Amino acid sequence: MVVPVNVLLVVAAVIVFVLAAMWLVVGTLGITGRLRRNRWLGVRSPETLRSEQTFAVANRVAAPGELAAAGILVLAGILTLGVGGYWSLVFAVVGLVAAMFVVGIVSAYGVRAAAAVPADTGCACCSSQDATSTEQADQPPHDHDPADPASECGTSSCGACSLRGVCADESSRN
Repeated sequence: MVVPVNVLLVVAAVIVFVLAAMWLVVGTLGITGRLRRNRWLGVRSPETLRSEQTFAVANRVAAPGELAAAGILVLAGILTLGVGGYWSLVFAVVGLVAAMFVVGIVSAYGVRAAAAVPADTGCACCSSQDATSTEQADQPPHDHDPADPASECGTSSCGACSLRGVCADESSRN
């Protein structure tokens, strides 16, 4: 059984327009910051799924390219339906390949942007690694005691973490 060319053109155009609509929605949600971390849509990698912030950054970076890919696909869909014949299928395929290439490139930029976001360590202001003086640098790091929430902070504190007043350097305790 031979499938008529018109049926193939309509199927190709529907696929192209559905993908264009998907990337239009994802790009719009990403650029406005309303795309939440999920399993299916957006730029997803270990770097971007690390937190809501990294996911938002990656998708905000990738959003203009996703919107451009949606535009490419709309143009390809219009040409697919407008030209007719087997060349229309070529327009659909070239449009799909071009859009996927653009989305791949901008997704890579989004992953790089997400990787540049500092990791949330929980008690970011408290640091057992940073020493403000040579005396503190010579002291061994404190062991973490689960019963004492301040033990994860070490011996120095900027005083801005959620453990305000609990983390303090040893000289202030005297």
